[in-house]
Amino acid sequence: MFRILGFLLFFVVVAGAMLFLAVPLVVNPMLTQALRDMGVQADDLRVSVDALDPALLTGRAGHVRVQGTDVKIGRATVGTLDLTLSDVSFIDRTFGTVNGKLGDVAVSAGGITASASEVDVSGPSNSAVATGHFDSQESADIVKAAAKRVGVPLDNAELVDGGLRLTVAGLPIGADISVEGGALVLQPQIGPQIVLVQPATSDPWRLEDAYVTKSGITVRGRVDATRLATGATNP
Repeated sequence: MFRILGFLLFFVVVAGAMLFLAVPLVVNPMLTQALRDMGVQADDLRVSVDALDPALLTGRAGHVRVQGTDVKIGRATVGTLDLTLSDVSFIDRTFGTVNGKLGDVAVSAGGITASASEVDVSGPSNSAVATGHFDSQESADIVKAAAKRVGVPLDNAELVDGGLRLTVAGLPIGADISVEGGALVLQPQIGPQIVLVQPATSDPWRLEDAYVTKSGITVRGRVDATRLATGATNP
């Protein structure tokens, strides 16, 4: 009798372990296809959940990892995406926090396209901190494109610690970078202020601050990842 009970107990434990191990193998491709069916556009897209997560049996997950290449999110195109969502509900499509990194991000805003080599995202789903870095060449390209848009042809735009050194018609002019009203702006020492990157009123992100070094421009802002995800699935 004890041997039979021991065998049954052993069988239940093994069967339960196999079930938990098998669930992600079934769920992962289903979630990946579900995202594509919802309209997410990407060359490569992978969604995965943790093995041995008992919450999966209740329609939830402790963590969901989303990876992709050439992903379109609203007005942005992301070269590489690697985000982990926590406290996820598959039933009402919500999540508590988001953490991860975006690479080679191109955002169309304010009439120009700004390209950032990397963006780090971390925090609550409705107010995550996003920190992006434009390298020196990307920064110069953004400044030149914005200046050209408002009729100010620049001969050169060079980054220095704390600001920029512009050359207009052979005349060197200093300039500062700042964030005003959620937009990234350039303030030359001579001439009008020039908007570099400005979110639309409907965009789920706003910039908060920025600083300049010789290696590039770093900006920090807040993003409503829940609205951003909705925008990605409802273009």
